[in-house]
Amino acid sequence: MQRVINTPSFDDSAPPSARRTWQEVVSGRLRIRHWYDREGRRYVVLAKRAGQENLPELTPREQKALALRAGGAALKVIALELGVSLSTAARDLERSMEVLGLATDADLAAVLGRGRA
Repeated sequence: MQRVINTPSFDDSAPPSARRTWQEVVSGRLRIRHWYDREGRRYVVLAKRAGQENLPELTPREQKALALRAGGAALKVIALELGVSLSTAARDLERSMEVLGLATDADLAAVLGRGRA
């Protein structure tokens, strides 16, 4: 099954369905297959992960590491903010990117509609 959704900003005005869908992505039940821009809007194509129903969700630390990276923070800054070693911060980022189906920081920036990651 594939779904196309508009990438939400996740402020208080984001619809509950967008928040639920994003939680499915973060939990690993859905993965990002493709994204594109059309008429000033960003769209993301999602697909269910086959055979990975028990894939663990991102931990709060992994979520924070991903948010910091999406905001352009360097790995040293992320490690300092999280209070962990560089290798732990790198592992958290790598795992969260894998769960989301993203390969590079550029993929993260493109999906979130930001200039750089």
